[in-house]
Amino acid sequence: MPETYIWAIGTLGQLYRLSTLGTCWDVCTTKPKGFGFKKITAAKFSAWAIGSDQQVYVYVLATDLPIRAQERTFQNQRWRIFKYGGWTDNLIFTDRPSYSSEDGLKGCPKESVQLPSSAWLWESDWHIQESIDGQLTGPEGWMYAFDFPWPAEKWYAEQRLKCFVRRRKWIRFRNYTAFNTWVKVPGIREDGMEEPFIDIAVGGQEISGIASDYLAIWAVTIRGRVCYREGISQNNPEGSSWKEVLGPGDSEVNQISVGPTGLVWAVTWNGKILARSGITKDNITGTGWYEVPSPEEKLYQISVGSNAVWGVGLDGIVWFRKNVHGAMAGTQKEACIGTGWVQMVGHMALINVGVSDQVFGIGKQDRKLYFRTGVTRVDLSGKVWQLIDARIKTPFSNTYSMSSISSIDSASLVSSSSNQSLLKTFGSLQNVNDQTGCVSKSDFSDNASDAESRDLKIKSLASVSLSSLISRNTEVGDNGLEVFTHSTRQEQEATDEQTLQIKEEVDIFSKRLSSTSLSSTVSETMFNFCEALQVNDRDSKVFTSCEEEEEFGGNTHEILVHSCEDENSSLQDSTPLSEKSVADTRLGGVASHRTTRQLRNESESQSCCSSVTSLEADTRDVFPDALWDTGAVEWMWVSATGCEFEPKVLPSGWFSSGKKQKSNSASVKHEAWYKEISKRLRDRNIKQIVPYTDYKQAIEKSSWVKEADFQLWDERQGWVDCSVQLELKGTSSCEMNDGTLTCTYKKGHNLKNLQLFIGEITCVLRINDVSRYSVLAIYTAKRTTTLTPLKLAAMSDAAVEEWVKAISSACCDLRSARSPPPENACWALTGRGDIFVHEMLPSIETTLCKQMFWHRLDGHLHMVESSNAGVVWGLGYNNTAWFFTGSEEQLKMTDVREIYIYENQRWNPLTGYSHNYRIPTDRPSWSDRSGRQELAKETIKTPSIHWQWISEWGIDYSTPGGTDDMGWQYAPDFPRIFHKKKCMSDYVRRRRWVRKCKLITSGPWKEVGTLPLLGLSLQVDPPQWLPKNSCIALWAVDLNGNVLCRLGVTKDCPQGASWVHVPADQPFSCISVGGSYRVWGVAKDGSTFFKE
Repeated sequence: MPETYIWAIGTLGQLYRLSTLGTCWDVCTTKPKGFGFKKITAAKFSAWAIGSDQQVYVYVLATDLPIRAQERTFQNQRWRIFKYGGWTDNLIFTDRPSYSSEDGLKGCPKESVQLPSSAWLWESDWHIQESIDGQLTGPEGWMYAFDFPWPAEKWYAEQRLKCFVRRRKWIRFRNYTAFNTWVKVPGIREDGMEEPFIDIAVGGQEISGIASDYLAIWAVTIRGRVCYREGISQNNPEGSSWKEVLGPGDSEVNQISVGPTGLVWAVTWNGKILARSGITKDNITGTGWYEVPSPEEKLYQISVGSNAVWGVGLDGIVWFRKNVHGAMAGTQKEACIGTGWVQMVGHMALINVGVSDQVFGIGKQDRKLYFRTGVTRVDLSGKVWQLIDARIKTPFSNTYSMSSISSIDSASLVSSSSNQSLLKTFGSLQNVNDQTGCVSKSDFSDNASDAESRDLKIKSLASVSLSSLISRNTEVGDNGLEVFTHSTRQEQEATDEQTLQIKEEVDIFSKRLSSTSLSSTVSETMFNFCEALQVNDRDSKVFTSCEEEEEFGGNTHEILVHSCEDENSSLQDSTPLSEKSVADTRLGGVASHRTTRQLRNESESQSCCSSVTSLEADTRDVFPDALWDTGAVEWMWVSATGCEFEPKVLPSGWFSSGKKQKSNSASVKHEAWYKEISKRLRDRNIKQIVPYTDYKQAIEKSSWVKEADFQLWDERQGWVDCSVQLELKGTSSCEMNDGTLTCTYKKGHNLKNLQLFIGEITCVLRINDVSRYSVLAIYTAKRTTTLTPLKLAAMSDAAVEEWVKAISSACCDLRSARSPPPENACWALTGRGDIFVHEMLPSIETTLCKQMFWHRLDGHLHMVESSNAGVVWGLGYNNTAWFFTGSEEQLKMTDVREIYIYENQRWNPLTGYSHNYRIPTDRPSWSDRSGRQELAKETIKTPSIHWQWISEWGIDYSTPGGTDDMGWQYAPDFPRIFHKKKCMSDYVRRRRWVRKCKLITSGPWKEVGTLPLLGLSLQVDPPQWLPKNSCIALWAVDLNGNVLCRLGVTKDCPQGASWVHVPADQPFSCISVGGSYRVWGVAKDGSTFFKE
């Protein structure tokens, strides 16, 4: 399962996210220009939020694949020999513009094409594409035709006698660069503050017939207007513009929610509940609004899922809407609005419905996050609320920022060392939510050398006397750092016991800093090290700072970093010093301090950081990994609409703070009753077993038999009852040396025995049979030649799975099949996704194909690729990439596939298209694609017992060849080529229905990232032909046609390191890696490319 996130906002506007593979909340330190957040909604690879400035921002997660968009324009010319002497851009008045779109209806000069926003950068300049619609162009990229417009198939690469116009295609690519940062989306008006946004929602990922990267973004302005963001796709994550959707005439919308199927619900200011009608693939904004009856109390917030709608009332009561079906909501009113409300247990402040209708909520009283357990397709209301108490990770990592600060004169530090050296330091006060440390790169005015200056700065900073506490008269900086400014208080004696303990810890930390080897980059900077403190009180906050110091005559200036606490409060932290970032500065007593002037004005001390660089390896020993906070945050908003996980196997780190329960076995061993039972068992073993160990076994059992009842396929009689017996014979050392499989059945009035030796069997597998569901086939060399395998049908899938495993295991034991397979093994897949391996002999020519023994390997794939170096990759039905680990460890595998059924109709002059007036030669009303097998939606089963349905039957609008608005395809007769537009000669039609099922299994396969692939290919060169320590070439094509190359793939590292994008002018459909690093590819328009 790929890594996805839950996004949440704290009451202070700080943004957090919780990974499905993690155990704690990560604090998102990036913010839109220092603003906090009010609301957020997320998809799988992006998030949309409303900042505290009421503007919309988008956040795109970085992946291995770049976001790359193509701009194109066609240059058009006409042959005008008499006036211009040949080809010219001066076209006649009926022609298209000299630079236009492909259809010629819109002018498109190259200089008019601009970047959509500052988040984009041009990849290259304009250049000519060498092929158009799969056909190579002529010299300089020109294609010739008789006139404009002209069919694509009548454009030629060479100039002909009757060709009077020509065109060529110019292309230019741009790349999206604003990954992992918040980008402001333009508002509905030029000045976004004229009509700011108050709510936003994301959905529409499961609308049938829409591109897989489609997202529906709906928003609400402060005036109650509903807006839809147009143009959202993977290659355009920001969209193009806002489109106003006509709202209800008598009410203004306050809150909106969008489901994965595109279903939109809204709540108005006066408490009305509305549902958008008519949302389909051809009308994604719908046609109108239905008013939904309210429950007993008015709702102020709703959340829409695929087949569920949840709401929260003014008093926090949770409501669930029954019988909502998102897939049919666009055409059926009852499916859109449901049938009734059900009151649920619990009081929530907010509800959010995520993927697969999983429900999350924020408690009304405690503001904690809860998860609704037991939500399934059958029971959408779930069982109980379970607290998500994952810990919060303080953003104090091994990577620190360094900044250039200008014109800051905030405070000074007084060293407690004997030299009392004055040090000029530089720092900055950042935003409230920005908790990362800063280091200044400004020049120092010391006369010492760079090395001496560096040591002096580090020692002075580490040896600051934390025993000098300052009065409560403070100023709070831009990031909430509390700076003490009282300047007239006299120094007092530090008698507090906790303060003395802190001083000792600081001395230890000072030695640690002095002994750390730092790079030259660090020597030019001043560390802004800070402390993350654990606070018991929920309202307590952690403040850290690194303040600037300046020489000021002979006087000294002092600053203290302080946690804003009550005088009687204390910070409890038992973490050892080696696990902390800095020494622990507990509060509890007031010590003396000395200062001669106050800090400057707060606005003057809040300078803006620039030229940020990173500091990593040199500070890892000094600043350890993040500290932990155990839940002081109160949640204000949550979004799980982009979080995918298996509801039956919840992420363990989300609950019980990620702590594992300790086993009690160690303490049990010391109990008296345990010792007594152990002693009795040992005594019994000595009396009953030890005295007879030298005796030989009276009966030696060297064989075993397994029997069951099946049905056997006979060419003359069809399916007949039979008894199957599997007998395995072994030696005294329990090694199997022979075995037989015997089938006894009745033929006429006689009993017949059909016997196969285990050594003769070359393959056993489960197959699809029209007349039976659970069928296994057994192949031998002879039966492979005649294409007549031994077919046995069982009463259940479990029986078939059991016997396939038993026979396969016996064949492997007899043939000593190795696990894992050798490097030169041959891999194959069945139509069901089962994986089979043949251990090839040193010379494949010595083995006949019919004698090749294939044994099954655990796992499930749709495509497999292997190399001579032993690297094996595969793709699932959901285009997920997997690699073979080469071990016997069984890892979890998941897959999703689609099952299809075709509905067929014939036209009748009286009734039109109907199921009832078919001619005898027609295919059944419901059939497979070929029309030979009659099917019914009610009787279609999953491929095996390991698959589970995850959706209902729905019309498939993505059928190859296209469909009309209702999903139909038309043709003159069965079977013919179908098309989406009805013609006068079309008398039959069909449409495809689809239903999804999911598989959860295990095998020696591990998932590779989250990037779905259309195809992949591995290098075929033998290892001895490759240079020593060289990598294996692995190329792939993703669903959008981008060409990728996997770096770092070796025998010891089969998964590789990362993907690198290989630019191409056209999207590809397949790729193949040949010998000596030669790569061949086919574009989606049929063009063939070669790369050496």
